Amino acid sequence: MADRTLRSAAVMAAGTVLSRLLGFIRIALLAAAIGTALRGDIFTAANTIPNSLYILLAGGVFNTVLVPQLVRAIKNHSDGGQDFTNRVLTFGFVVLAIVTVACVLLAPAIAELYLPKELHDPSRLTEKANMIMFVRLCLPQIFFYGAFVLVGQVLNARRRFGPMMWAPIANNIVACASIVVFLLIYRVGDNPPTYSHGEELLLGLGHTVGIAVQLLVLLPYLKASGHTYRPKFGLRGTGLGHTARLGIWTVLFVAVNQVTLVVVTQLAIAGSASSDPGAKAGLFAYSTAMLIILVPHGIVTVSLATAALPQMSALAADGDTAEVGRMSARSIRQTLAIVVPAAAAMIAFAYPIVTIIAGYGSGKNNLTLMSYTLITLALGIVPFTVQYFQLRTFYAFEDTRTPFFLQCVIAATNIAAAVIGVRVLLDQAHLRFSGVVLGGAFALAYLVAVLISRPVLRRKVPRVPGAGIGLPLLAMVIAAVAGAGAGRVVLWLLSLAIDWSGPLGAVVQLAAAAVVMLPVYAAVSRVLRIHEVNDVVSMVTSKLPIRR
Repeated sequence: MADRTLRSAAVMAAGTVLSRLLGFIRIALLAAAIGTALRGDIFTAANTIPNSLYILLAGGVFNTVLVPQLVRAIKNHSDGGQDFTNRVLTFGFVVLAIVTVACVLLAPAIAELYLPKELHDPSRLTEKANMIMFVRLCLPQIFFYGAFVLVGQVLNARRRFGPMMWAPIANNIVACASIVVFLLIYRVGDNPPTYSHGEELLLGLGHTVGIAVQLLVLLPYLKASGHTYRPKFGLRGTGLGHTARLGIWTVLFVAVNQVTLVVVTQLAIAGSASSDPGAKAGLFAYSTAMLIILVPHGIVTVSLATAALPQMSALAADGDTAEVGRMSARSIRQTLAIVVPAAAAMIAFAYPIVTIIAGYGSGKNNLTLMSYTLITLALGIVPFTVQYFQLRTFYAFEDTRTPFFLQCVIAATNIAAAVIGVRVLLDQAHLRFSGVVLGGAFALAYLVAVLISRPVLRRKVPRVPGAGIGLPLLAMVIAAVAGAGAGRVVLWLLSLAIDWSGPLGAVVQLAAAAVVMLPVYAAVSRVLRIHEVNDVVSMVTSKLPIRR
């Protein structure tokens, strides 16, 4: 079972790696095209809103509640879950269409929610109009995001994990193409922080078409998985009432999460919109740093959790809580074996990392503050990873109520730390550090999340042998710090003789750091007997050619 989970995770991880790489190419093109200050923040916020609203209005149910329900339907229904799945898909498509139309009609009001007070000034009417137009052009993405996840979750329940992770590649290709056309036709840079109508149409529609193509790529795999979709209306007698009751708590969960996102977005844009001169770490900096820290999350954490959730759901349905605990802990340790050194590398080599992604055109003006933002966010990726798996363990038991109350505490911590940090501790002369402070608030919130969630989870999954993560995590941190420290020293020594400024130099720096850090991390892990790291090393080295 464990081997099958790892194989499924590997297939998903491969697709995610390529998708993330193209995603960073998209970010680099955007940085060169529209900058990383207020102009970049306006489009970044508008393009983020559709996914946020989808998650708020439907995504929580689609992402978490449906997989266990679909697995049970496939296992227990005489038709292999065909009728149940068709009703779910039809109902979901209809709801998504209604929600999307309503949101497009309410675009101005939705845009207002994300605008900080700095952009409500009469002198900022053009920037505000740009934001509203971009929101209107991007909101149709809600339907395509939702339909993509619905179809993807059906495939996941049928243990076809790869297509959902590979399909976003098509989205990134389309988005990158639209930005390249933008670079060829229109002006680039931060100033003035406004857009023409043609620029709005090209960027907004280009990214929306990308999400639509992502869905279309996924559709052929649905039939190949053994499911033939036929529209089927009516929910009576399907057991979806149970799903709906579970979904209420999930909707409340994501609602709380989205309140946090609105507050963070407002505070981040405030940093770019302030009168504070010079470089600024606003929403573009925060969002880019968030994408960076989510690379190991998307490649490793999501892949393992997605592969493990159906199996944990089946074990929970059979009442085998001990094995659920072991599988959850094993998945966390396997993930942390990669996430911990990745976090250490982001902290130690933040500047060259952001230089590769945003060190072009006007984007290079914000590299220092972007690197600080990456450092503070990277401090939170380990607790974020642990919490992600803990929530999936609750969902395996069809418990969506407990995660909601836990998320209330997390959101309250994040919002309080963010508001106090930006609006109280930062004066107008230092508002440019808003992204850095927001990163620290994120890290604090998820540290609190882990501390309060583990005792609650013990009520469902008692402590059993083989389900510990504390000591392995400590050992991984020691090994990762040793590796990152060695890499940092080597880079300092080389910098005395080499001038490697700019994106190309940053690539050389990271390559040199990796050559030092990875062997040190592996060696210290072997000394400390960290089995998960040793397993990863053995798996990699077994693929290398060996001369005899």
